[in-house]
Amino acid sequence: MKRINYVAAMLAALLLGGCSKPVLDWRNAELSNGKIYESGSNEPFDGRVTGVPHKQLEPLLGSLRTILQNLNTNQPTSMTALLGNLDYVCDVEVEEGLVGGQYICRYPQSQVVAYEGKRTDGGLDGETVFRTKTGSPGVILTMQNGRVEGPIKIYFAEKPGQLSYQATAVNNGLEGEAISYYLNGQVKVKANFKGSVPVGLWEAYWEENGAVSERGLYEGGKLVSQTHYLQDGTEYLTEPEMWALHRSISESDDFTLTPKQDVLLTEAEKRYNAVRLLTPAQREARYQAEQESIRADKIARGLDPDCWVCDGSDKRN
Repeated sequence: MKRINYVAAMLAALLLGGCSKPVLDWRNAELSNGKIYESGSNEPFDGRVTGVPHKQLEPLLGSLRTILQNLNTNQPTSMTALLGNLDYVCDVEVEEGLVGGQYICRYPQSQVVAYEGKRTDGGLDGETVFRTKTGSPGVILTMQNGRVEGPIKIYFAEKPGQLSYQATAVNNGLEGEAISYYLNGQVKVKANFKGSVPVGLWEAYWEENGAVSERGLYEGGKLVSQTHYLQDGTEYLTEPEMWALHRSISESDDFTLTPKQDVLLTEAEKRYNAVRLLTPAQREARYQAEQESIRADKIARGLDPDCWVCDGSDKRN
């Protein structure tokens, strides 16, 4: 009975040993015509290759780097910077010299997993969690053949687990509602997109109480209206908006303020200590009035009212 168990154990060990694939360190590998070989071998390698620089994989992952660079992190740092500039070392499965479907990447000199990938001929595929150097999620992308297709979730680096931005993508383009957040979890901005072009209503919110701070409307990708609000909901003009109205007033007699604009502009002029500009007609009227005053003064002093360089020597006898 003992001999039967011993033989069975030996057979099991042989079977397991036969199923394991060889492992090759990238330093002992060669790349030729897109295939991986063990140094000195004429046969394409079949097994696992460790320590592969991520940059060697990037040509097989579609436009992954560009996608990450273009993501709005809603943070001071870019996405690629948050993710260590994609400077990873990876373990990849290789079949007949070609990189297979599964691989795992880590930060250099670290056991922290940067991300685990699954690729197709088109590039990265499936839901992929990219992690920061601390191991916390930085961004979660839903990929399909190298394109972003589905939910996007970005997290604050300084507060792991707190959403910074979320949206949905179709064929690498933003589609539908996108929301960014403050670090405290309060909604910061809500916007709507179609093919990455802003459309419809756009709103920003005060961090302190969640009230609307700005409201805009996009048509054809262009901002056609924008309104600002104080925390108590009172509408107000920003300083650039005040100067824009001043320019309109000063450039044309045809421009007329609406009653609401007049009230808001008056309040803004007090807020920013500004004086309202005159219309062209008002400037001309003021000029003519000044000239008439000068003429009247000259006549009163006995000077020639049509002499503009006189100092009194033309006084009439």
